Amino acid sequence: MPERFATVADYLDAQPQARRADIESMRAVVREADPSLTEVVKWNSPNYILDGVDRLTVNAAGKGPVRLILHFGTEREEDKGAASSFTGDPDGLLTWHSDIRASLPLPADDDLAAKRPAIVWVIRAWLAEP
Repeated sequence: MPERFATVADYLDAQPQARRADIESMRAVVREADPSLTEVVKWNSPNYILDGVDRLTVNAAGKGPVRLILHFGTEREEDKGAASSFTGDPDGLLTWHSDIRASLPLPADDDLAAKRPAIVWVIRAWLAEP
């Protein structure tokens, strides 16, 4: 599928104001967790690369909350029926979709400040996974 947006700025400019604010909140949490990540547009969404591997993608499609997808790009084999061995989510923030892919919904504004440290912790733990 060809990319619809050339840059993250193009992507953001195309978002409704309320959705854009949520996306910016998620981006800020990701940058807090690891400011060295490379941010690009991939899969028509902001995507974060660590050491040449896609590791995080913001998913703002649909009507639900903005979500951060934690993954290992497309190179690693995925088993949708298997449980993950990831232990870096002590607060149970993640919803697992396979052994190597999970999503983390952006909390509502009134809950984000309280959950932000735990979200940053989970992102850092995920990025430390080999």
